[in-house]
Amino acid sequence: MRGFKLNRHQNLTFEEVFDRYKRQVYSQVYAIAKSQYAAEEITQEIFIKLWTNAEALHDVKNLGGYIYTITRNYSLNYLRKTASDVKLVNELMRVAVVNDNNTEARLAASECRGLISKAVSKLSPQRQLVYKLCKEDGMSYDEIAAQLNLSKHTVKNHLMAALSFINTYLTKNGVNPTFIFIICCLYS
Repeated sequence: MRGFKLNRHQNLTFEEVFDRYKRQVYSQVYAIAKSQYAAEEITQEIFIKLWTNAEALHDVKNLGGYIYTITRNYSLNYLRKTASDVKLVNELMRVAVVNDNNTEARLAASECRGLISKAVSKLSPQRQLVYKLCKEDGMSYDEIAAQLNLSKHTVKNHLMAALSFINTYLTKNGVNPTFIFIICCLYS
């Protein structure tokens, strides 16, 4: 390696170039990257690049300026990659948290629907039917009244009584009915 000439004008071997510039390269990288590990790795990469591209260096007139430019570019690329990696990690964490929260919310919604089903099963048959036609089938008071041969006012009373019973049932089971309504609406 001693006989390997890096620059025709300076007649230096690779080892001499390494010894002459390694501290400068390391210091410059460290000043930009603010990381000892990055400074060591990038310094090594720069000298590997010089070694592998030795033929291209014969046309370089200012080796110090050339090494300075390579060092700056490698350091800035490191910062860009690090920033990109940080953004990626942050985005993955955000998505993981959202998905985790969605999973928990879906589980809570499923449990809420189970409690509501239990409450509905405890209603009188007429109130169960009115509740199901309105809340599950999406029928209006008028449609339910026509189908069941009841007045609109009676349908409304059955539904209000059913909702009141469900609300009381949920509260007795330690669940806030408003919370259940919101969760069930969002994840149904």
